[in-house]
Amino acid sequence: MKRSILSLLIVAAIGFAPARASGTAESAYLITLGTGGGPVIQTKRSRPANAVVVNDSVYLFDLGAGTLAQLAKADLAPGKVKGVFLSHHHIDHVADLGPFLINRWLLYGDAAIPVKGPRGTRDMVAAIAAMSGPVALAPVTIGGTPRPPLSQTVAAKDLDDPMHKVKVIYKDENVRVLAVQNDHYHFEPGSAADRYSRSYAFRIETGGRAIVYTGDTGWSERVVDLARGADLLVSEVIDIAGVEQAMRRNPAVPESALPALLAHMEQDHLTPRQVGEMAKAAGVSKVVLTHLVPGGDDETDSSQYAADVAKVFSGPVIVANDLDRF
Repeated sequence: MKRSILSLLIVAAIGFAPARASGTAESAYLITLGTGGGPVIQTKRSRPANAVVVNDSVYLFDLGAGTLAQLAKADLAPGKVKGVFLSHHHIDHVADLGPFLINRWLLYGDAAIPVKGPRGTRDMVAAIAAMSGPVALAPVTIGGTPRPPLSQTVAAKDLDDPMHKVKVIYKDENVRVLAVQNDHYHFEPGSAADRYSRSYAFRIETGGRAIVYTGDTGWSERVVDLARGADLLVSEVIDIAGVEQAMRRNPAVPESALPALLAHMEQDHLTPRQVGEMAKAAGVSKVVLTHLVPGGDDETDSSQYAADVAKVFSGPVIVANDLDRF
């Protein structure tokens, strides 16, 4: 059966994507696709997402809103993604998982992509596959080989729970990915949220480099262990004073709610000084700050994040912007 003109254009676009270098140290690097934090959508920083690029393969660590557009800006085709790793299920870290999986299913082939994340990841992917039914019934191409169900193009797996020791969770010819539970959640013991919610940090080893991504976490000895001797610590960071100012300007946040909200921020996220202390304890070579909170569009100077890290960590500290490469 003949393919439609649109089908041929899609194939041509994929087939003639710019080639990337292979077999060199420069071919293994990290791109901070999105460096904002929290559910508030901003224009200067996309939501949290990171890509590790090795030769011609891409590995995604979180997919916040805007990830698909950021991949396009970075000249990374979704069809090149070989693995997806979710640190936790807060919406700012997973909002583009569905759009990514549907886009990949529609345009880029049938191989089942691994998606690994906390408890509930399999259920989330199954729901995305079920939700995509109307999309499957309204194809953008006519003719050619029928597409398989989206569910057959994703291999979702929940990470071990608990995972208090560092463990290898993925390995292929390019990378080895290790993970450990971090300390983002501090719910009341025995509560439903305490039994269900989990958050993880990842270590990516490739081409002689070790890159550690904290995900969202408070101070965590387990993340220190994960990061020992790493070349790059890609860490979340929060300015508590800035968050308090932003909350006080928000009419939707009552004064009575501020103490509990700020206590949550202090316990479940990392201040610049804490990032520096963890980096020093782990003996990492360089720190990259991402998931900047508040990090709003009105923030004109982000240097203080790095300055406070540098008070206790003597290595290089960089405040990442969207699409920076390391």
